[in-house]
Amino acid sequence: MLTSAKLRKSTSYRRGDPLRSPDLREAAEGLPYTECGLTQASTRLLRRTIGLALCLALLTSAGAAGAASRADEYLALRTSLGATSPRLSALKDSLPAYIGRTVELRGTVNGIAKCGESLAFILNCDGQSVVVKVPADPPACLANGNTIRALVKIGPESVASLSDLYLERAAYDYDVSAREKQLASKPKAKQTASAPQSRGERSSQASAPPWPLASRGGNPSLAARIREIYEPYRKAIARFNPRLSDQELDAITKSILAYSARYGIDPRLVVALILVESGFRLDATSPKGAMGLGQLMPSTARGLGVSNAYDPVQNIEGSVKLMRGHLEKYGDLSLALSAYNAGPGAVSKYNGVPPYRETQNYIRKVSQVYRAFCGY
Repeated sequence: MLTSAKLRKSTSYRRGDPLRSPDLREAAEGLPYTECGLTQASTRLLRRTIGLALCLALLTSAGAAGAASRADEYLALRTSLGATSPRLSALKDSLPAYIGRTVELRGTVNGIAKCGESLAFILNCDGQSVVVKVPADPPACLANGNTIRALVKIGPESVASLSDLYLERAAYDYDVSAREKQLASKPKAKQTASAPQSRGERSSQASAPPWPLASRGGNPSLAARIREIYEPYRKAIARFNPRLSDQELDAITKSILAYSARYGIDPRLVVALILVESGFRLDATSPKGAMGLGQLMPSTARGLGVSNAYDPVQNIEGSVKLMRGHLEKYGDLSLALSAYNAGPGAVSKYNGVPPYRETQNYIRKVSQVYRAFCGY
């Protein structure tokens, strides 16, 4: 999770204010939008930012893409936490060995209620029930009768029984199972060991972005639309950082368009965010340790499953996934950008945009660049 230590993370490397770039308006004129799956929060954001008429026109492909992305996020977190899936009976028999660890439970929700100062839900697994504490704003899948997968942390008080359980993530069992089957059906490429890239090393062997989307079970017409707008985005990014090689430009452009579509984010917002964060410098590193195009902190990168934050493909996917999560949580662009820059803790502490000058300038810059890209 991001923390307030991320503040002022991008001031050391930025060469001037991107808003004053003479190429900004010219580059922005060539950045069209492509339809993608939208969350409810993204819908509210678009209503505020680019107008109701355009927002309604972008709702044609919501649904399946959102479910797939939520399942991907769940699976990525499960992998990063090293969660296993023991049967409830086996978990109770070896409880001391699981204290402090996260496990995956599958079961049916049998209700949600207050538990002291917090909320909790009852999960029926294998005919046995457990009570799991949840955040103040529980996910939609925790409705009574739903079959879910839950990543549950075993608290220190669960010494004699499962009485101290905390929800880290939940998703519909159907969505996760379907995604697992899709991933299992794909041929596995041979992996070769390689040393991690150093901070300044150019990514000549970047991960392959999901391109085209149609080859990964996506919408063929969406993939065609992305190919259609590919060149304007590539030219704009080349203007923002002329030092990028052709290979780097291709990897960045493909990743922005493909992951924006996958996670339901306007690609123009992603370009604006990266421009302000790093100026499209692959090796950008802040004094606080934020890394790469989207300036991911090391702990944040690990939580997102990013093993090399200087790999443009991995960094962009992690950054898009992170921003999408903030948009879904807050439903407001300023709050989402606040959380990206200063951390969700700061947003909660001040119940809104934190009074940090760095964060407020950051919101202003990203918003202004984004509006320029949208033609406002």
